[in-house]
Amino acid sequence: MNSELREEIKQKLKYSLHRYISRFEYTGGAQPLDLLIPKERKIRSVVGGLETSMGTTVWEPMVKTLAKANGFEVVEEKIFKPDPMPAELANILSLLISARESRTTWVDIEECKRQMKLACNSIDRINTDYIRPPAGTGVDIFLKKDDKFYAFDTKTVQPNLGSIKSFNKQLLEWYAYSICKNPDIDISCMIAYPYNPYNDDFWNHSPHNLGVLQPHVDALVENEFWDFISGHKDTYSDIVQILTELNDEGLGKELSALIEKINAPLQ
Repeated sequence: MNSELREEIKQKLKYSLHRYISRFEYTGGAQPLDLLIPKERKIRSVVGGLETSMGTTVWEPMVKTLAKANGFEVVEEKIFKPDPMPAELANILSLLISARESRTTWVDIEECKRQMKLACNSIDRINTDYIRPPAGTGVDIFLKKDDKFYAFDTKTVQPNLGSIKSFNKQLLEWYAYSICKNPDIDISCMIAYPYNPYNDDFWNHSPHNLGVLQPHVDALVENEFWDFISGHKDTYSDIVQILTELNDEGLGKELSALIEKINAPLQ
């Protein structure tokens, strides 16, 4: 990663983190811990909120910067849901979601796309409108390169089986919505785990070994994801170095001071 790109990422990260904490509003209701450790509970609210919003606050701006530098187009138009959803496609979608939740009936994503395209061959889409999908199910990062689309959603690195099943449903819905609008579309939809918190193989520590999502195809972790986006090797090491440099330059202390200001009324 060249120095100019590193500096651009650093400044965007600094801005995003400052912006999140500066605009944070504590809205938590009262609970018994407020009587014992009110300051600590409020700090946890800020930090917990930041952890939850890492996708939009930290990862998304970084991905878009790296992707643009690697020749991707960031697609502003998102994947919308057909309204009404054609019955033929809705039926296939439901069957595929269920099929991929069991090892005995599991099908790979290429077969899923093939079946969706077959279902769409008999659909009259002339009077079909497209609306925003329900909140929390839309595409975080939508890219295009060489006439192919890539849709990503960054997720927690410690998902449980229920989460993975919901990720599977989300990806299949993205495929169904996209194929309904354009059966010839070339698209890959994936879950991205931005880092590996373990010292060995990520997939051995998650319910992915039970099926549902296929590692390396439906879901990418750490450098699988970052190297694809950036076009460079070992991109996550560069990201760690950027975060370390930001801390050395005082960003950690600045953010701590902002959190202290939020807590000032309690002191």
